[in-house]
Amino acid sequence: MTALALRDEGFRPLPINDFPVPAMWRGEWALLVPAAPEWVELDYAAVIESRSKLKHIFGPRDDWPPDDLDADMDEADLAWHAREFSSRSSFAYHLLSHDRQRCLGCLYLYPTASRNHDAEAYLWTHIGLTASQANLIEDEVIGWVSRDWPFRSVAWPGRFIPFTQWEKADIPNYYASIRMIADPSATGD
Repeated sequence: MTALALRDEGFRPLPINDFPVPAMWRGEWALLVPAAPEWVELDYAAVIESRSKLKHIFGPRDDWPPDDLDADMDEADLAWHAREFSSRSSFAYHLLSHDRQRCLGCLYLYPTASRNHDAEAYLWTHIGLTASQANLIEDEVIGWVSRDWPFRSVAWPGRFIPFTQWEKADIPNYYASIRMIADPSATGD
């Protein structure tokens, strides 16, 4: 296995040039729609209910979601994700039930500072799902990213790459780095 290495030039834009980024994707177990403020009620409930599972999803030193996360903070964060999606800088998706009545989790596709990868991905599923349900959703979403997106090598820190290895290479997380610069008062999903 090649050792992870930090890119000298920081975050490289996602290699999506002419790729038609999906505005929706329907899997067998979940429906993916772009993260946006219109979903704040479902998203906020899912984040709060799943908070203990979500702590450190972006790394052991990242404290998202903050203990004081409120609906307004979550809505502002979803607006940031929507702007990023619209500008084709990064892509966050809600995982919804097919009837769009429940948020089952989120998928984040970010630029990476890893020299070994061309994208970084994070995925969480609602704490209320059984292990079997969560695995089915996660497997189909990971398969979709691997099969249908134009990435040669996606890093899944904390999932397929241990955070200890990621941190040893000193690779920053796009969300934690860019989101706080874009809006220092915002914290959230």
